[in-house]
Order: sequence, then C-alpha cells, then structure tokens
Amino acid sequence: MEKAKTDYDEKLDEFYNGDIPQYIVSAGKSFITINCSGVLEDTIKNKITVADLIKYYYKDARDILSGCRTLGKLTSDWRGVDNLAKECLAWFKFVNRDGLAKEGKKYGMELKG
Repeated sequence: MEKAKTDYDEKLDEFYNGDIPQYIVSAGKSFITINCSGVLEDTIKNKITVADLIKYYYKDARDILSGCRTLGKLTSDWRGVDNLAKECLAWFKFVNRDGLAKEGKKYGMELKG
C-alpha cells in the first residue's frame, strides 16, 4: 500500500528539483528526518527540528576547538554535520521562514538571506 502524498512531499520534490536524496525519510514544516550512519549503529533515523538547528548554530557551529559537532541525534565530524545543517537551514527557509526566524530570536539570532 502506497503512502498518500502530503503537501510537504510535494514541497520536498520541489526543493530537490525532483531528485530527493535517498537519505531523506520525511519532512514537514518544523522537522526533517534523515537516515544517517551512527558510530555504534549501522543506520539511525535523525529527526532534526527547527529548534535543533537553531541550537546547532548558536552553540556547536561556533565551537572551532572541537572536531565533532551535534545536530539532532547525530554527532560526527564537523564537516558532514555542518553540511547537513546548511541543507536543513535551506529547507526550513523554504517551508517555514517565519518559524525559523522566531526560534532564532529566542537566542538573539537574526535570519539572513
């Protein structure tokens, strides 16, 4: 039985120009869920929320002393996590710019671009 398409499935299709990466599980206005490799597990589902992303940019992204960063349940090398954060940021700007800006204001952050 095929899952019914939601508005966000269509938005994902539009966001990725019809080529949704296989690691994307689902997405909505306030989250994006991905499959990723864990350190102790083969694959973990990582649900990243707007709040997770803002906390990442407020705390982890600024930590230039650590080689590891955390986004949602994923802790890994900073480069991969940073690229994932940029992708999530673009997604949330696409579907929920106001919610992203509102969450950022809680930490004194201003949305640009």
